[in-house]
Amino acid sequence: MKEVLVITDDKKSSINQCLALINSLKKKKKLRFEHKIVNRKLIHEFPNIIIYYLLVVKSFFKKKEIKKTDCIISCGRISAPYSLILKKELKCKNIHILDPYLYKKRFDKIILPSHDNYKNLVLKNVIQITGTLVKKEKILKSSIDKFNKLISRKKIITCFVGGDGRSSRFNKSDIINLINGINDIKSNYDFVYCLSRRTTSNIKELILEKKKKNHFLFEYKEINPYWYLIERSSFFIVSQDSVSMISDSISTGKPVFIFKIKFLKEKIKKFSNILFKKGIVKFFDGKISYYKYKPVNESLRVIKMIDNLF
Repeated sequence: MKEVLVITDDKKSSINQCLALINSLKKKKKLRFEHKIVNRKLIHEFPNIIIYYLLVVKSFFKKKEIKKTDCIISCGRISAPYSLILKKELKCKNIHILDPYLYKKRFDKIILPSHDNYKNLVLKNVIQITGTLVKKEKILKSSIDKFNKLISRKKIITCFVGGDGRSSRFNKSDIINLINGINDIKSNYDFVYCLSRRTTSNIKELILEKKKKNHFLFEYKEINPYWYLIERSSFFIVSQDSVSMISDSISTGKPVFIFKIKFLKEKIKKFSNILFKKGIVKFFDGKISYYKYKPVNESLRVIKMIDNLF
């Protein structure tokens, strides 16, 4: 039985990527894991190198509790210094997801998105991935029954809508172009809009105002429809700002159409352009059609490359 320590910040995206790796590893190995969340404090406002040395000083005055650990899997900036400190204390291997922002050569493996701009980064311990590691969630039967009553037809086209954030900003023309494009599609499929947690109220109101009456809108409220729609939909239209929603959609092997937005960081644009060049996605121009590609499952690919650490 292999013992794994998972260290993350409190972001859902960080937790999900670590658990995606754990779930894939469980299919190949017997392992037990413990999850520790590093809650953000004043110390974490400092650069990682300063956090690291503050932790080193703190460790001199702390009684060390040695617990058998075979590997540490961490994700998120502030978890990286903790991973390095504990790697030395526990004498184990470690894997970090995303840029650790310090001592990159000291990590056994670093998993980095290929679309991020890493200058002059040529390290043997780096594994580049397309998008994010996908943690698929099980859907409760009660939720499935509820959604089946709401969505009558067997065939669904889902539009995943992101929102404003540090990397993106939606404007009115973006959303109007999206809605008009969807309204013009002639199909006997059910059309469903699914809003993210970043979707602003003005975007929601605009969709409600201009969408066709028989098109459905889901929000994140009592029951999250996200994984139901990932499972049931035949086609996806996804706003360009969300790397995670695009990653989840392309894990299905179903056609994915990216809706471009104007105000977007270059590295996020780079991600969708990489997928387009590989034939994995198409850009939405008001039309959808069926096409084939191999489902993208980065978790399975990564565990083959980290097998020697266990």
